[in-house]
This record gives sequence, C-alpha cells and structure tokens, in this order.
Amino acid sequence: MTPHTRARASFAAIVVRLAGAWVLAGAVAKLLLGTPKDLPEIVRKLTPLGLDPTFHIVIGIELAVVCLGWTKPRLAWPVVLALFGFFEFVLVTQLLAGASSCGCFGATIKVSPWLMLSVDSALLISILLSRPWSAIQSPGLAAPVLVAGWVIAFALPWIVIRGPDPTGKSPSRYVELHTDHWVGKSVFDLAELTRWVPEDQIPTDGKIVLWRQGCEHCAAHLRLMASHEDPSHPIVLLQIRDDLKTSRAVDAMPDGARFALPENLEVVVTTPLEVRVAGGVVTAVLDEEHARKEYE
Repeated sequence: MTPHTRARASFAAIVVRLAGAWVLAGAVAKLLLGTPKDLPEIVRKLTPLGLDPTFHIVIGIELAVVCLGWTKPRLAWPVVLALFGFFEFVLVTQLLAGASSCGCFGATIKVSPWLMLSVDSALLISILLSRPWSAIQSPGLAAPVLVAGWVIAFALPWIVIRGPDPTGKSPSRYVELHTDHWVGKSVFDLAELTRWVPEDQIPTDGKIVLWRQGCEHCAAHLRLMASHEDPSHPIVLLQIRDDLKTSRAVDAMPDGARFALPENLEVVVTTPLEVRVAGGVVTAVLDEEHARKEYE
C-alpha cells in the first residue's frame, strides 16, 4: 500500500468515525436529557410501537451505528450515509413545519434545524468525497468487539431512562398522555386528566384545551378560540409547564377555568390539543389543524 493510498484510507476512516461521533453526541444527549417528545413528529406518527419503546429503540439504533462506524468503518459507511440521509429528510420536514428546535439533543439543548441540517450535510458530503468504498481496505476491529458494543448500545436506554410515570409523582423524567385512547370514555374516568383537574371543574359538555405558554401554535389556536367564544360550552384550560424557559408566545385566551401541571414536568403530547366532551363522554381529541375547522 502506497503512502497516498494509506492517507486516503485514514482520511476516509476518520470521516466515518467523525460522523459517528456527531451521532453519538445526539444519542447521549437524548439518553441523559431527552424524552419521547423530542422524537420528530413523523416518527411519532408512523411508529407502530408506543412512544416510550420507540424512544429507547431510536437511541439504541444511533448508538449501534456509532459502534459500527468506530469498529468497522469499511462496513459502516453505507449505514452512516443512510442514517444521515434520513436525518436530512426529517430536518427538511421540520423546517417546513416551522420547528424552532430539531430535538436531536433532547429538550434541554435547543438546536436550530438549519444548523443541524448544515452540519449533517457537511458530514454527508465529506463521506462521499472521501470515497470510503474504495479507500478503506482494513476490516477493522474483531467482530466480537462490535457485537459487545451492540449489546451495550441497545441495553443502555432501558437501563438509564426511567419509564413514564402516569401519576407524575415518581422521579421519572416524563409523563406520557395516551390521548389516542380517550375517545369514547367517560371524561371522569381519565386519570390522566382528573389528576390535574378537579372533577367538579370538568365540563360534561364543553372543551378541555392542553397548551404551552411558549408554543406559537398554541398562541394562534387560543387566540382563535378567544374570538369565537360560546358561553354555552365551558372551557377548561390546562397548561403544560415544561417550556417555562422559553419566551411566552400566548397573548390571548378564551374565558375558562385554568389549571396547570407541575412546573418542569416533561409531558409527551403535542399541543395545542382540544378535547371535546358531550354528555360526560370524550367525543373527539383534536390537534390544531382539525380543531381549527370548527372556527372557520
């Protein structure tokens, strides 16, 4: 092997491992600081599993790709390219949706999708320019090292991350609201609501709106509701306070009873969310897009 060939091989392996290091940074941030709320919306919508196991599996996959990239870059480069291609697709969808943070580093560390897209694109292009398919000749470390790394990669999320606590009283990192199971049930039987709203304040015919103070979509929806108030349908406004460090976006609200979840309790649910109740039964749980149609 000539010096030029060795230099090309070293450069290609370094680029693949550098991309792995970037993936590792995001995986560790999610592992230590993140919640399923940070998963891209497209992943939350399409996963056939619950959000909690999906979150664990996503982190496991990222860590497994890192192990492959660091131990066997010759085999890893197409996997790394595919992962970064998926990242690019997700980031573009987030930009089109107007997201202010990509969630790649968890809820605590805010990173602009534009910045993440730039870094990911630079790494992806660098891998292509290094031509690892022809440059890297070494098979890398022994297979048992890779297997051991994979075992650790998929075990760590289940060891480190505490699952959601439906009571919100244990030291678990977050609470997951299973709003897709609410329709057709008595609103008074939903412990996920009655835990935070006294039963005598829950309307038998009306609306319950979950919102966040820093959410631009919540601000627009609450503003719309305030301009279409109907006194015959009481409203309960339930604030999720896991974004108190962000600037307040909500500037107008409809009249209604106001309640709030504990400060800084991470809640896995997309807001705004409008829960409609008739005869004491939940008839619909609507996101902003579907709830807006009533007011148009």
